[in-house]
Amino acid sequence: MPSPPHLGVYITDASVSMSITFHSITNGSPTVRTVLPVKMGRPFTATDEEILNAAGRVIARRGPEGFSIAEVAADVGLSRAAIILRFKSTQALKVTLLKRLVAKFAAAMQTLPQTPSGDNVLRLGAFLGGYIRSRESLASFFSAYNTNLKDPELLELERQRGRLLRDAIARVMPEVAIDHEAAVNAFAAHLSGTIMAWLGAEDEDSRRFLVMRTRDWLVLAGISCSEDVISELLQEPRDSQLKQASVRLPRRKK
Repeated sequence: MPSPPHLGVYITDASVSMSITFHSITNGSPTVRTVLPVKMGRPFTATDEEILNAAGRVIARRGPEGFSIAEVAADVGLSRAAIILRFKSTQALKVTLLKRLVAKFAAAMQTLPQTPSGDNVLRLGAFLGGYIRSRESLASFFSAYNTNLKDPELLELERQRGRLLRDAIARVMPEVAIDHEAAVNAFAAHLSGTIMAWLGAEDEDSRRFLVMRTRDWLVLAGISCSEDVISELLQEPRDSQLKQASVRLPRRKK
């Protein structure tokens, strides 16, 4: 009876090839037959971070509704099967991407001042203004956010990101005439409204727009702030805080 086929697999720099060798007995003599090597798809060569970066670019281009593993694979230079092997499904990839964004946002919040003062409220507003980057990226964020609200797993992650922001506001909000929670809610509403207003504003600099509108809010709330800090924030390059807050997340174990 022929013995089971022997599968030989070897890896080259450019591809994976395989040959199948059959061992059998013919008239009492062993016979060996080797099928010619068959070239297969390229081996997995991208890290999780590279795949997630590609997924982020695809969502920015296509929006969450047009997001596909096939386009992520093309962007990062892998086969669709290689992406599925690592992330199982489109939904799992979306969840992993949003978890990564939430983790980076949490790390960024920890780089900001943590004590109550009007100046630190200004710094929080400046940071968020720099985080926006462009009207296109903001529009993409709102599109993804709207879609995420319809999915229970993604909705919980969005709520987690919202809690992170509220906690950051609570840490820097000084005492005012109303209770602390109400003041946090009022400033969160200010941030949301100001960010939306910037989409139609003449000022192209989202960071400057957030700083100036936050200064107005502080004056209205009776919270003092330093003009020197305002000048410092307006002169500081918009990406400086983002670079300070950048975080490299640990890679998943393979």
